[in-house]
Amino acid sequence: MKFIAAALALAAVASAQIQLSDPTEGTVWKVGVPQYVRWTGNCAAMGAAGKAVSVEVVNGPAGNVKFVATIGNIDCSSTNTSTMLTVPPKTNNGDFETGTYALRVNTVPNPQFSTNFRIENPSAPSPSAPAATTGAPQPTTKPSAANTLMAGSALAMAALAVVQLVL
Repeated sequence: MKFIAAALALAAVASAQIQLSDPTEGTVWKVGVPQYVRWTGNCAAMGAAGKAVSVEVVNGPAGNVKFVATIGNIDCSSTNTSTMLTVPPKTNNGDFETGTYALRVNTVPNPQFSTNFRIENPSAPSPSAPAATTGAPQPTTKPSAANTLMAGSALAMAALAVVQLVL
């Protein structure tokens, strides 16, 4: 009986997360064109807040992503697994620049990230090319499903520890 209670507690924690499945690496979105955002799982544990979870475009390395724009909300509180959102042609800082970005879905307790993908804005001026450098190429980091998996695993381990204390 104790095992069943522990398994149910662990399942409840695991089901509180979503995993973004679209956009994926290699995907190209154009500003102003509705695009599908797809996920697996749900965020029912967020209660009513799961009906309107904000989705943001971000860029930068995994540990230091920068907000670019909010593109809408998703309802991940039940069986919904997709919605269409549109990247605006402008941000608070001007034209939306063509480049590599990720989505951040602000689920609680941990936000979820898509893999990096490309967003193009044909009407925006091209960003200036970076200065030429010498030496070895610099490694890059990006938001990834690994961050989501790591956060979900840590949460599951914490829940298991609580269950063991109770038992």
